[in-house]
Amino acid sequence: MTVELVKSIKESESKAESIVREAQQEARRIQKDAESDAKSIQQETIAEAGKEGKGLIEKAEKEARAEAEPLTEERRAEIGRLRKSAAGRMQEAVALLTDKVVKTNADN
Repeated sequence: MTVELVKSIKESESKAESIVREAQQEARRIQKDAESDAKSIQQETIAEAGKEGKGLIEKAEKEARAEAEPLTEERRAEIGRLRKSAAGRMQEAVALLTDKVVKTNADN
């Protein structure tokens, strides 16, 4: 009977060791899968954040252009008015300069 008892104990120990090894292997597999999943989630999150960031930048640029357009048009109109005003006074300026040059040369 003691031989059978020892044999039974050894079988139980062997089964227990086998169960522990399988559990350790399963734990390593689960950990490896979890790390892989975490890495995939991290990469997806980074990609999504990049897309969202680009979208926000595009939206801000579009809004800035829309806001700047009326100001740009106002400045263009002002430049046109100033050019027209300056062109209208060009002959007067030329005459004034010519008069000064002639007087300066006449005084010498």
